[in-house]
Amino acid sequence: MSEELLREIIGLAEKSKWNRVKKFINFIIQKTLKKEAGYQLTALDASINGKKRPKYDIQIRNKENIKEIDKITDFNHLALYQATPSSNNFIDISQKNGTIIVLAKYLGPTFNNHQVFDFSVHLDALEEPFFTIGNGKKINSSEVLKIINNKGKTIIKTEREKEKKETREIIDAKTVDLEAFIFKELVQKNPIWNGTETKTFQNWRAKIKNKYHIESGKIPYYKGKPTRQFSAYLEDLIKKKDIKKGKPTAEIKNNKVKQKKEIKIINEEYIFETLTSKNAIWNGSETKIFQDWKKKTHNKYRKETGKHPYYKGSATNNYSQYLENLIKKRTTKSKEPKKKYDKKPVNSKKDEKSVSEQTIFEALTGKNAIWKGSETQNFQTWKQRINKKYKKEKGKNPYYRGELTQNFKNYLKSLIK
Repeated sequence: MSEELLREIIGLAEKSKWNRVKKFINFIIQKTLKKEAGYQLTALDASINGKKRPKYDIQIRNKENIKEIDKITDFNHLALYQATPSSNNFIDISQKNGTIIVLAKYLGPTFNNHQVFDFSVHLDALEEPFFTIGNGKKINSSEVLKIINNKGKTIIKTEREKEKKETREIIDAKTVDLEAFIFKELVQKNPIWNGTETKTFQNWRAKIKNKYHIESGKIPYYKGKPTRQFSAYLEDLIKKKDIKKGKPTAEIKNNKVKQKKEIKIINEEYIFETLTSKNAIWNGSETKIFQDWKKKTHNKYRKETGKHPYYKGSATNNYSQYLENLIKKRTTKSKEPKKKYDKKPVNSKKDEKSVSEQTIFEALTGKNAIWKGSETQNFQTWKQRINKKYKKEKGKNPYYRGELTQNFKNYLKSLIK
């Protein structure tokens, strides 16, 4: 058996290979299952032995429980999680456009059946990352880059040829009334209204014909139809317009770069998830708590500034700056006025208790104290042990009115020193 290490696997497989993916899940659970902890399985929009279930929850604590996974024939999202003092193992599986997407992180042996996934990425703490394809072949990083680069060039070339073909087809289809087509593309107005040419289109056509005649010295029509040279001249008008679009000024370029850098900050989903550590989107839809937060933030902004947060469906610059400031102020702004007590110092944050213990725990163990907005089992066990140890050594309570005492804070800091 291979060495037990912290491993991560990303796998992609066609939906038709769900039974193979289940074998992968069974392998991981069998090799990592701890009876005292067990795996919590949650499946959304699942089909259990052919019966639809909006939500399906089970505890897996032994080999018999593992057989429950075989009953799942279809699902929208599936998650398994096991927390122990030494590790936090999870497997997250979703489906999109007929493709199964697997994300797994666990402490255990390597998985050698590389034919389960059509494509997979394998990471661990000791060996170089490697990739696999459907026939089970292992590919190293340099080989993957060559495949991507070569395939990328082919895709780009194919897309360009496709665009050229589509352009030719559009022009050919509009040859009967090429001028009307060019006018509509350039001016973004209809050349025909109620079956009659508009005055604007007639003026534009007369202007273009005269301009062509002056520049080339040639007639634009022959037997009532545009000549090839005049048709090419009209087509060049669109190409020149596209070139102008493709070459923005330096100022516009700088603005676009700046907007790209700020897009993450002004996005409401990002702001919400940063402030609350909760998902804004679940199963492709906004969560209820995210919708309530948006509504509350909109009302608060309008009340404070007297301005609308949106214009034509997009966040205004002022509202974007307001959202950005929510993150900047998070570390300095208290939600409630500070209170002073004789037996404990003034706290700089309302939640100093959890932050202080969380920081010490993560610094000592290298593990996360919070997972998906809740304290991990490891962190809770560590807190209980430290509290008992402090009481035994010092003969004092670590908390006063629900918050850390100054002596206990100093004790925690000494653990790192």
